[in-house]
Amino acid sequence: MTKSEFIDWKKSNVTQVIFARLKDRVENLKENLIFSAGQNPIQDAAISGSIRAYLDLLNIDFEGEEE
Repeated sequence: MTKSEFIDWKKSNVTQVIFARLKDRVENLKENLIFSAGQNPIQDAAISGSIRAYLDLLNIDFEGEEE
């Protein structure tokens, strides 16, 4: 995939819809963590890990060689 193709993919309507849903999911997970933090450390870690994973996807950037 070229940098131009990556930029087109990231700007596409389908990608934008998916990213919007991921952002909503992050916000829901944050709210869950706010209300349940400390009650179950394993669950807290799982939620935190999920948030980090979603944020990594949302912040994805082109890392290949430019063509």
